[in-house]
Amino acid sequence: MAKKNNNLLSLGRRYVFRYTLAVAVGFLIFGLISFISEWVTDGEVAIAAIVEILVAMVIGVSSLFLSAKQRKIMANQLTDFAYCVESTTRAAVLTFPSPLVVVSLGGAVQWHNRSFAEMFGRENLYEEYMQDLFPEISFNRFVESDDPTPEEYGYKGKTYLVSGEVVRTVRGELTETLVALYFTDVSDVKACRKQLSDKKTVVCSLMVDNYEEVVKTTPNANHSALVAEIEHCVNDWMEQAEGLSVRYEKDRFMILFEAAKFETLLEQKMDILRQIKLIEKGNRFPVTLSIGVGAAGETLRENQEQATAALDMALGRGGDQAVVKTEKGFQFYGAKSRELEKSTRVKARVIAHALRDLADQASRVIIMGHKNADADSLGASAGLFWALRSRKVDAYIAVDRNHNNAPALLEMLLTGEEYASRIVGEDRALSLIDGRTMLIVVDTHRPSMVEYPELLRNVDEVVLIDHHRRSEEFIEDSVLTYHEPFASSASEMVTEILQYMVPGRTMHLSEAEALYSGIYIDTKGFTFKTGVRTFETASYLRKMSVDPVKVRRLFRTDLDMYILKSNIISGAKIYRDNIALATCVDMGTDTRLVTAQAADELLNIQGIEAAFVLAEIGGNISISGRSLDSVNVQVILEKLGGGGHITIAGAQVKNNGLELAEMQLKDAIDEVLFDELPILKPR
Repeated sequence: MAKKNNNLLSLGRRYVFRYTLAVAVGFLIFGLISFISEWVTDGEVAIAAIVEILVAMVIGVSSLFLSAKQRKIMANQLTDFAYCVESTTRAAVLTFPSPLVVVSLGGAVQWHNRSFAEMFGRENLYEEYMQDLFPEISFNRFVESDDPTPEEYGYKGKTYLVSGEVVRTVRGELTETLVALYFTDVSDVKACRKQLSDKKTVVCSLMVDNYEEVVKTTPNANHSALVAEIEHCVNDWMEQAEGLSVRYEKDRFMILFEAAKFETLLEQKMDILRQIKLIEKGNRFPVTLSIGVGAAGETLRENQEQATAALDMALGRGGDQAVVKTEKGFQFYGAKSRELEKSTRVKARVIAHALRDLADQASRVIIMGHKNADADSLGASAGLFWALRSRKVDAYIAVDRNHNNAPALLEMLLTGEEYASRIVGEDRALSLIDGRTMLIVVDTHRPSMVEYPELLRNVDEVVLIDHHRRSEEFIEDSVLTYHEPFASSASEMVTEILQYMVPGRTMHLSEAEALYSGIYIDTKGFTFKTGVRTFETASYLRKMSVDPVKVRRLFRTDLDMYILKSNIISGAKIYRDNIALATCVDMGTDTRLVTAQAADELLNIQGIEAAFVLAEIGGNISISGRSLDSVNVQVILEKLGGGGHITIAGAQVKNNGLELAEMQLKDAIDEVLFDELPILKPR
């Protein structure tokens, strides 16, 4: 510090001295010139020149004297100032109210102030290691990062915001790197923040899934008692958290809670989903609820919008569940029962008319399913293709001919002259896009699962038709969405649409067989997820001369595949008494089909309620899950990034070995079936 002050002093002194000296030299030169030039002509002028020279000499000598004196005065003042600053700084650092410590890269304490010692209740912490004093802190990150973000740490009931700075000192030729850590007590701020958070309003939007169906199957004399019991059950649940409830429609409620009190309902795993099913007033069906909760918004309106979106997600996943939107992501509760089929076809008719109008206005329409297209995806695509071509719309189907799970069905379609030129790959599909192109996505609602994601990103008008239970990932901003999780298949949904989209037209046999194949495969031969509308749709297709025996021949396997499937089944293990687990390695292009069939076959074993088959396929582990309704395989496989239905689901995980994947699957099964914890997915 003193050295720096001396440098500043020297610089100022030199500046003043040089300025004064320049003035003196000027006088001296001017005097000499005057003396020499005027000596001969005028003696008085010569005398004046001599005076000027003397004045210049006096100025020069005076400047030297004054400069030396001023230097001494300034040096004394700066020395006093430096001493004052250093003393003040030293005292301020030592008595700084926030803890401060300097450590070496190895973690040894080199210096600390009094507040840091008081935090640990010890006077001397020199040469102690931060790893022992504060194991949670990774102070190396302050060295590795140019701008490290302060982090919160807890110690003895207090919360500290820890920030750090690298300090480098030079000792001779060596440079020592130290880390200075600053601890700011933010306990009061955090407590205040929590208090405000606890007082935030949580918005809960609640809907009775099957209100109309339950009321219709209840004796007339019990209608009032049934409705009163539903409202009583909702109010009792609300009172547990001291909420405020408003019933704004016959089957809908809006409930407001304080965030802190709503936590008690989450701890009970949204028990109202179970309690509501206990209502018994002569109703043939149990009452089920769908609940959407918004708790992550900054304002009441944001939470209300989140609650509405969460309710839509709960309904899209089949109902009978609660979806909670928190700052950590989505939490799912319930989903213990199957979807209830809607008896009305009003929505199908409305969708058909809207789709017809959109297609007529488009320059061309491209139909696309999911990756590794199966019979349902191809069948739905073929049905829509026929309807669009019947209306003279320029239509195409985007599918990978080399990688799909229904090669026999695709080969049958390609025998048609029109299909041969209009079933296109990714490059051809992308070249067809213009400003008025419309894309219809069938049999999936997840952007990452479509056959060609690039195609989805480049088309502005998208129509979505799907029957899978809704996942967190969803194709947003579609111009038309037809999402019915109670439907058996996308082919069933498309068949209903076609009857209103092109009424009175007789479908070609190839498209009718493709649609029938999609329903047949997704229902496992009309066994799973079949309702009245499923059989009505199949009956309509039979009228188009579909031969069920011919359809079944499309999906027969050869002897080698049957042996592979048998080997998988023979190696299955029983987990938790009623769940079958089997594994297999990559067997080529038919691996997915074989594993799916093996999972189906395992359900035929007495006592098995669910079956999972894991297979190595390329860089991933593919998991096929099947159940007999009592186990929700969709919820289990959602924990591994998959999805599907309560009885049919699938997932893919990174290939770190079949053993690790099997362990992850077992953990997911335990969490859902035995620990009864909610599904939690990050944002």
